[in-house]
Amino acid sequence: MKNSLRIMGVGLAVLLAVSLTACGGGGGGGGSPAGASYTGLITQATIDENNAEDLVTGAYQGGHTGAVIGNVGAIQTGQSGNVGRPRMLKVSQVLEGALRQVDLMSRSSGSFVGTIYTESDTIYGDCGGSASYTVRVDDETGDFSGSATFINYCDDGVTISGGASFSGQVDIYEELLNFSFSFNNLTGTLGSDSFTLDGDISVDVTGSSAIMIMTMLLRDNSTGEVCLVEDYNMTVTVGWDYVDVEVSGRYFDPDYGYVIITTPTPFRIYYDNYFPSDGVLVVIGDTGIGGGSTNARLTVLSPTTYQVEADTNGDGTYDWNSEILIW
Repeated sequence: MKNSLRIMGVGLAVLLAVSLTACGGGGGGGGSPAGASYTGLITQATIDENNAEDLVTGAYQGGHTGAVIGNVGAIQTGQSGNVGRPRMLKVSQVLEGALRQVDLMSRSSGSFVGTIYTESDTIYGDCGGSASYTVRVDDETGDFSGSATFINYCDDGVTISGGASFSGQVDIYEELLNFSFSFNNLTGTLGSDSFTLDGDISVDVTGSSAIMIMTMLLRDNSTGEVCLVEDYNMTVTVGWDYVDVEVSGRYFDPDYGYVIITTPTPFRIYYDNYFPSDGVLVVIGDTGIGGGSTNARLTVLSPTTYQVEADTNGDGTYDWNSEILIW
């Protein structure tokens, strides 16, 4: 289990570069954090020069914070883009790190019923706070399930509070095969940023690869705005000094509607870089006057720069671009 968890820890940490931040809306399905409700568009967006950057960078991150939304239109070469700070996957990393502290195959304490045993304990964050948990493990199958309550649990500068349930399976060598988390009204803080999460994360591990599936509502606590990413899939393949990341799913923007996400070229992120060195993400919108789908494309130019282009009429030609932007 330790090796698989270490792989997942690296993958989740690097995936902060393609992380989710709050936005101004969502789409159908799922509950809402802390009683929030969705009021945005649920129709497919028509992509044009006025919304291309918002939609493609929002899909890349899962939304925007109000403080980092850039000016769309006449963008000068070298201008900073509108990629904000990580939220949801940062929380994923904290949850995975907490699970790493739970010794799922230890029988040092707890109660036993046949091959099933239950254990309760408290773990502590690297930078403060605690989490109390109860886990139930089947010693024959390796199946486990449990729940945890976080109280100002801090890891790598992120603090979370609230409850989460988890489950998964380890093999006979104590390698983690899969795990999932489900939570409602889980609050987090990252610097001055405050947000609330409601949703599910599931991870399947196969060798050096992992498939993560997320459906998540995320509320920006400063604005009350809610974002939804639906069936947001990430395939992470771990290399010697990098990870490759493929992304698909749907992203809902409250003002424009939803787009479909693909990565024709996976993002490659080296361990000593925060942002990717290579990769292309395309978001597909509604049909344009040219007869095809309008779309926008984010192309990674380097670990410090990227560019956004858009086909605004659906004729298969990119007719708008942002020029070079800095992450």
